Amino acid sequence: MKCANCGAELKLGCVYCSVCGHEAQIVPDYNILEDDYLNHLMNAEEKEAHQKEQQRRQMELKRKQQKKEAARKKKILLISGLCAALAVAILVTVILVVNHNHRNSFDYQYEKGLSYAAQKDYDKALDYFSEAAKLDPNHTGVLLELAKIYEIREDAASLEATLLQIITLDDTEPEAYRMLVSLYDKQQRYDDIMELYGQLKSDSLREIFADYMVAPPEFSVEGGEYNDDVTVELSAPEGCTIYYTLDGTSPVERGKRYSEPIELNNAKDYTLSAVCRDARGIFGQVASAEYKIVYEAPDSATVTPAAGTYTEAMPITIQVPEGCRIYYTWDGSLPSQNSDVYSTPLEMPEGNHVLSILVVDSHNLASPVVRYNYIYLPPDEPEEQ
Repeated sequence: MKCANCGAELKLGCVYCSVCGHEAQIVPDYNILEDDYLNHLMNAEEKEAHQKEQQRRQMELKRKQQKKEAARKKKILLISGLCAALAVAILVTVILVVNHNHRNSFDYQYEKGLSYAAQKDYDKALDYFSEAAKLDPNHTGVLLELAKIYEIREDAASLEATLLQIITLDDTEPEAYRMLVSLYDKQQRYDDIMELYGQLKSDSLREIFADYMVAPPEFSVEGGEYNDDVTVELSAPEGCTIYYTLDGTSPVERGKRYSEPIELNNAKDYTLSAVCRDARGIFGQVASAEYKIVYEAPDSATVTPAAGTYTEAMPITIQVPEGCRIYYTWDGSLPSQNSDVYSTPLEMPEGNHVLSILVVDSHNLASPVVRYNYIYLPPDEPEEQ
């Protein structure tokens, strides 16, 4: 072996060169060709090793790039997922807020109801109008839209309840009255129509009830105070029946059917109430009049000739008031209904007599008794010679 520094031969086992003292480096003893060959082999191996190292490093770099790319994609996916989730959350929140606002918006619910009603989708329209009515229970407009749907669906109970609610809120709403009158007419509830009419506070609504108005009966004698019996005749429009009461109670509920003139022939107060009913069974307005019957005793009789002394018999005539009877006596006793009844002129009796006269009318009321003293003294007849 030779010293790599000075080329001197190295002794076996020496660590340092004995010539130059340089650390011994074993240099094989070969020729240049061998060295070239060896160098070629070493270069090939080194080149191969270098290539392998380059490949390893490239693979390592590629793996790192792939990991980095995968991490980047994962991060992007994560961020994208978070963004998407956030976007969904925002969208859901917006939808919930919008829906909440819509649910609590009377205008939205009302407009949607009108839209669906225009499309004749009455189920959806009913849902939206119902929600609107919950938000504003006193809005007659939405209640009227609900009533129209109930009318289309022939839901009579809901229709009546809704219309009555409208009238309670606004007693001048003509459409509600028209629909309610139409409903009652279909159900032949004419009493309810008249009751509704009686509650009207606006004259402009009365024309809605024109076809259901029945004129009240007319009385032949006006109410008032009378001293004699009163006969009242009732008249009604053609095709109507009259019912009446005399004590002021309702002729609709307790009336007697009118068929002949009504006689008020007792001394008391009467309240005549009468109503007409047409062929449909509709009762009109009740007409009433008060009558007070107060009988007065008849006047005393008037007699001709006057009381006095007569030499010639005169027929005695008593004026009899209409509907009265005359009772009389000649013996000074008080006349009664058991006494003689005057019918034709009386013959004046001879002598001094008192004619007592009593007038009794058709109600058995008696006049004061009057007395007429007649003295009939016929002239003395000449004596025969």
